[in-house]
Amino acid sequence: MLFALYVAVMETQLKKWDADVDALAAESEKAGAEARTAYHEGIKDLRASRDAAQKTFQQILVANESAGAQLQAGMKQAWETMQKNLEKVSSDLRK
Repeated sequence: MLFALYVAVMETQLKKWDADVDALAAESEKAGAEARTAYHEGIKDLRASRDAAQKTFQQILVANESAGAQLQAGMKQAWETMQKNLEKVSSDLRK
């Protein structure tokens, strides 16, 4: 049961990250040309982090519960990396 809850939470978080990255991409278009280039790099990195999290999530979905528990550690790391990168790019954009 905990595994199903974990999967539901991660699915929701991945959708939220997609929306957050899209919002940052839209905001970055309002920046000047030089700043926009830097933001596009940050957003590219965010999308790479998100893709890594999605890949780990897909592995969790096809794994049985015991293997899924092992993959949760990888997902936790992907989660932390994505959150850190999202906060950095968001902060940089608002400067």
